[in-house]
Amino acid sequence: MFSRRGHADVKKSAQKALDPRKEPLTRLKHLRALMDAMDGSELKQFFEINYSQIYLIFYESFVTLETSLKQKGNKSQREELDSILFLFERILQLLPERIFYRWHFHSIGSILKKLLHTGNCLKIRCEGIRLFLLWLQALQTNCAEEQLLIFACLVPGFPAVVSSKGPCTLDTLISPPSNLPNG
Repeated sequence: MFSRRGHADVKKSAQKALDPRKEPLTRLKHLRALMDAMDGSELKQFFEINYSQIYLIFYESFVTLETSLKQKGNKSQREELDSILFLFERILQLLPERIFYRWHFHSIGSILKKLLHTGNCLKIRCEGIRLFLLWLQALQTNCAEEQLLIFACLVPGFPAVVSSKGPCTLDTLISPPSNLPNG
């Protein structure tokens, strides 16, 4: 087991990553070290056992970074975003059975919409497309109409897709106009 690094190092990283008293980005750093140290089957087993805490680390790190990026952006935050998105990718790849049954369905959908937002730089949007496709692949036939519509609108410049709600574009699906009551 634990092929690339010593057993003690991996165990220590696992304890630090799963320690709820630590800050989300600190936990993320230790989880990233753990992901680099384990081979595929070990990592899948670790993710299957600790799926709830791993998702919490991802989600809290994403929300924390999103809040700080709205205030100011710098290179270290871009590196943190890369680590967060790497963890997100591993969640999508290593937990497809849970995702198929719509585990954290709305949370994952919301995060992907943020990544796909047309106001983001092209690199983040491309990463969002890649992660969206991994999510759609894991969902298989268990996705909703909204995911199929987003899929149909991923490539810019194609005509608007007609749905039960009328014509849809990526912008209208990701940031739907608010329906204000007339009065």
